[in-house]
Amino acid sequence: MQSKLHRRHHAPRLQAGNSLVPVLIVVSALAISAAIFFMFTRKHMASGEAEAPAAAVPPSSAPSASSDGARAATPPGTKPAPENAPARQTAAAPAPPAPAPQPLPGFARPLDLASQFARSLGSGDIAAAGRLAAAANPSKSDEAAGVLDKIFKGMGYKVGPEEKVELLGQVENFTRLSIPLVKPGDPAATLRMQIDVERDDKMGWKIAKLHLPKELGGALAGLPSTPSASSPPAAATTQTMIGPDGRRVDVPLPPPPGGAPATAVPGMKSGASLFTVAETTDALAFATDFVQTLLKHDFAAARKFIDEQKVPPQKLAGLCIVFEEGGYEFKPAKPLIVTVANPEVSWVIAQVQSEALQQSTEFGLELQRGSPAEEWHVAGLNLSEILGSFAQSATKLGVPYTPLVRNPKGGESLALYFEYDRADLHPRAVKQLEIVAAILKSDTKRKLNIAGHTDAKGADDYNLRLSQARAESVKKGLIGLGVPPGQVSTSGLGKAQPLGPNQKADGSDDPEGRSKNRRAEIFLDF
Repeated sequence: MQSKLHRRHHAPRLQAGNSLVPVLIVVSALAISAAIFFMFTRKHMASGEAEAPAAAVPPSSAPSASSDGARAATPPGTKPAPENAPARQTAAAPAPPAPAPQPLPGFARPLDLASQFARSLGSGDIAAAGRLAAAANPSKSDEAAGVLDKIFKGMGYKVGPEEKVELLGQVENFTRLSIPLVKPGDPAATLRMQIDVERDDKMGWKIAKLHLPKELGGALAGLPSTPSASSPPAAATTQTMIGPDGRRVDVPLPPPPGGAPATAVPGMKSGASLFTVAETTDALAFATDFVQTLLKHDFAAARKFIDEQKVPPQKLAGLCIVFEEGGYEFKPAKPLIVTVANPEVSWVIAQVQSEALQQSTEFGLELQRGSPAEEWHVAGLNLSEILGSFAQSATKLGVPYTPLVRNPKGGESLALYFEYDRADLHPRAVKQLEIVAAILKSDTKRKLNIAGHTDAKGADDYNLRLSQARAESVKKGLIGLGVPPGQVSTSGLGKAQPLGPNQKADGSDDPEGRSKNRRAEIFLDF
């Protein structure tokens, strides 16, 4: 009985103990799983930490994974990989990007571009100059730099003063500028490199072509060459055009699309894609030199440019006088424009301006030569525009009208004007007489006639005497400048050959018309 009670008393405890067994088994299993997971995870983390510094080693300096150096270089505290383990692939560090070329600056004006190009050459930065030279074709920048290096380092040339960089004018669709070159120790080695620039909507003005004088042609040695631009085109068709003086000129038509490229400016021989070599002075540079002598009022120098069989000296003298009295200078933008460019004929328009007269005007030049190998000469001057402008504005200077007038006998005469009822020379006539005296003294066989004129005021016999006195006054001035008396003849024509009306249409007096008639004309009869 007692034993039964004892079993009843302890039975619930045994049942409770039996119910905890499954719980203990589950907890134990979880603990074992956690331990196993922790052990494997820790091992993997240690392996990853060992890989991180190895991947940071640049591929070029990291030793081979199969070498002893690889095991020796393993950071301490990490386990080396087994020798038979596959090699890990690590990403190679990207190579540093190549420095991007400096973008070319934009230029608002052609002269700004030319000045920067000259500065780059002057400072010895040939690479920068090469990039500017090849802006139209950047793949040629090294080629351009190579040519420029030969000129400025191999041949010893230097860039002249920056203020001598000048805008020459327009040829076809290009604006041409000139860069002076000098050679230290050789004053005679003064050259000019010319560049053609064109407008680019994205970068402003850029260089399209460089023209080298023939003295620098050796710098193109070794470059690919193209046929000479001075050689005649294979199949030339022409179009008749009217030149500045109204004469007809045959001009080659451009080739059809897809045909042969148009020839370069006459006188240029192509030596490379970016360069040409000038065998002779090109038309634009020749015209520039000629007009500059006029701007300096240097008649003697200007005569060397003209063909006196086609351009009478009095015409040239009249132009020199107009330039001096009007104070003309080149217009800053496109001072010269080539309107016709043939190997033997070129037409050039010279654009000038006068601050004193507050006007802009122009005159035409006809340039000719026998062949592309010969130098140009001035074969024609069309002065109607500039003389007309000068005549309209000359009263601002106190000088009446134009110094060059049409002569009844043909040709043109120099005209010197007088005050009313006076026979003494106007102070401005002195320069005119100096030019005429230089012409006569250069050849004693040359002679001239001076004809005096008056307006219609006064009696006929009085006007005849006054006109003769005016002619004699001019002759005395020439003799005073060293002209032999036998080279000069005079005559007085009174009011017989007026240049302007003495009266208006209503019969009233015309003072302006009469002032044109108080003159002496110098007709160079040679």
